[in-house]
Amino acid sequence: MKWAFGFLFFLLFCYLSSLVAQENTAQGKSVLDKWLQNLTAKYVLAEEPSFSREKEQKEFIRGQEVFSRSCVGCHQQSGQGLVGSFPPLVGHVPNIVNSKNGKEYLIDVVLYGLEGPIQVDTQQYNGSMPGWGNVFDDQQLADVLNYVLSAWGNKGKLASEKSFISLDDIKKERKKGLSPSAVLALRPRNLSSSYVNKREEDLKELIKNYDASHPGKGIHAQYWEPIPMEMYWNPKNFYHPPQSIKGEVSRSDCLACHKTVTPGVFHAWEKSIHGNLEAIRKLPDQDPKAYKKKELAEVEKQLHSQGILKNHEQLKEVSCIDCHGSIGAQKIRHDVDLHMPDRVTCGSCHVRQFAESESERKQIWPHNEWPQGHPSHAVDWEANVNLAAWAAMPERAVAQGCDMCHYQQNRCDGCHTRHSFSAAEARNPLSCATCHNGVDHNEFENYMLSKHGIIFQAQSKNWNFDVPLKDAIAKGGYTAPTCASCHFEYHGEYSHNLVRKVRWAFNPTPEIAQGIKEKQPWYQQRKEDWISTCSACHSARFAGEWLETADQAIFDGLKVQEEAKKVIEALYKDGLLVGQKTNRPAPPPPEKDAPGAFFQLFWAKGNNPSHVERVYANMWEHDMIQHYKGFMHANPGGFTYSAGWGVLLERYTEIMDENTRLRNKPHESQFSPGDHSSLLSSKVKLLFGIIGSSAGVILISSSFGKSLGNKRKKE
Repeated sequence: MKWAFGFLFFLLFCYLSSLVAQENTAQGKSVLDKWLQNLTAKYVLAEEPSFSREKEQKEFIRGQEVFSRSCVGCHQQSGQGLVGSFPPLVGHVPNIVNSKNGKEYLIDVVLYGLEGPIQVDTQQYNGSMPGWGNVFDDQQLADVLNYVLSAWGNKGKLASEKSFISLDDIKKERKKGLSPSAVLALRPRNLSSSYVNKREEDLKELIKNYDASHPGKGIHAQYWEPIPMEMYWNPKNFYHPPQSIKGEVSRSDCLACHKTVTPGVFHAWEKSIHGNLEAIRKLPDQDPKAYKKKELAEVEKQLHSQGILKNHEQLKEVSCIDCHGSIGAQKIRHDVDLHMPDRVTCGSCHVRQFAESESERKQIWPHNEWPQGHPSHAVDWEANVNLAAWAAMPERAVAQGCDMCHYQQNRCDGCHTRHSFSAAEARNPLSCATCHNGVDHNEFENYMLSKHGIIFQAQSKNWNFDVPLKDAIAKGGYTAPTCASCHFEYHGEYSHNLVRKVRWAFNPTPEIAQGIKEKQPWYQQRKEDWISTCSACHSARFAGEWLETADQAIFDGLKVQEEAKKVIEALYKDGLLVGQKTNRPAPPPPEKDAPGAFFQLFWAKGNNPSHVERVYANMWEHDMIQHYKGFMHANPGGFTYSAGWGVLLERYTEIMDENTRLRNKPHESQFSPGDHSSLLSSKVKLLFGIIGSSAGVILISSSFGKSLGNKRKKE
């Protein structure tokens, strides 16, 4: 068709040329030139698409190469970004260029970078983007921008073809010389839709649900009685006011008395925010603690709604009587009204934090790998008292070692201790160390021996823990992560719900391993959530590879543990454990006997547990967990030599040796140490039986005759 069209065009051209030659007038030439110009333009336009598509494809490939080399680490190959860390380009980039001055803003972001919080849909991002103007030339910048405008379905969402970027567009914006913060100011306002206001938490509903779900003494209440110290770990159920002081005391009486009687308590309170609210109100906006002014206003708003403060009335102080009596009280009866503060006490003012903490109990595992809400601070007391091994312990003084950590469900001072109640203290890794240490949860030791912990020990004197976690790096000077900065964070927000990224939970199990191996969505999403958190300091690729490596190491450890478990269970089933048939008392109720069980770490009698069972209990409850914690906290010795893998294999070797010994042992009746008399009796009976038999008579006669013959020879 093209050659035919060209041939006709040639004939027409010749014909018209002859007409012009015949007329040879200036007017005719002008008309012909104009006609030819228009016709040629139309013809060229008809042929152009093949050339444009080829050019566009080359630009797309060049842009894709730039993107893959420099942008994919944050925004991902899919253009989806990482929730809470790096915004998506899918859908968002068309929204930018379709906005007023959006095209210029997009170019400026890539040229100069961006510094400060932005919002994409309802998600906030607090990170920063570097400028690429000094890295790439104008052509490369145009290519990569046009690539993201075309990829992932973005092209179909553009309002106009004019949305694409030309070299002239780049050159024009390059002349501006903007700072990253100045670029932020140019962001089109329509891109930041207002946050949907979260429903204000209903305090009465929170308290009602808390009270209804609190376990008290737990499901094994009939098997244990609280010792006096229990009132401090669970004041809700066990605290009673002292009777040494009778009658009413006033707000000022409390302060005057405790200044003398317990000066340590008084001075801790006096230096706290509770003791000097006015100092918070006077803080300049640039002070790291200035955010507390907003927190104070939040508390006052809550107290207004409760009728404790009048409208627009400010809270003057938070002293002894407010927490140990009732908020705003002027007098209480010391021997009747005094109570030990619990979660509800703190939550009555700090409603948002109370709600965040309680939200942990809503977590549901996909296949009931753990009960709802477990494991978490919100139900740690429930986990404690509902454990048969704990309730069965007759040594109640020893058992409270569990209570001293498993009381976060009851109180808030496990992290920000009384009477300073310092948020800065709670942000410091040392505050976590009291509970998160030891043979079955050695997170603190692993953190401190990781490079994260080494940097903390070497440099944290220059960090500002008064800064809220969201500003820890930019304003607080953190040069490494802390327990709180990792575990409180979720999609760029920080809260008291610490379980939204939980994957392996307290200890690895085959059920959890299956979900992770199969890349089930629940587990995959949480892996992506962790990658997002780690990407604040690491590349997303590094974080993803580390988690893959850690998961594989845990799979390897579980394989060793499960093989050992089968051996222990088989020995128990076959009755081959030492003393199993003769010297194995049952554990105290409500615990029930089982091989290598948790209770065998805290109770022993006779041959329960046997040595090999105790080895296995240490293996699964100590060493496997240390293997997991060591890897996840990046302490190399924590999962190779000092703990973890090397020790797992040591336990495995001991279990296999013991299995061989017990199974190769002659099948004799097993006697306990108290069975010597019955053993002697059986031997005596055997002897008389032999003597009384005909064989015995012959044997004795033969021996007697031989002895007599020998005697005669000597004579």
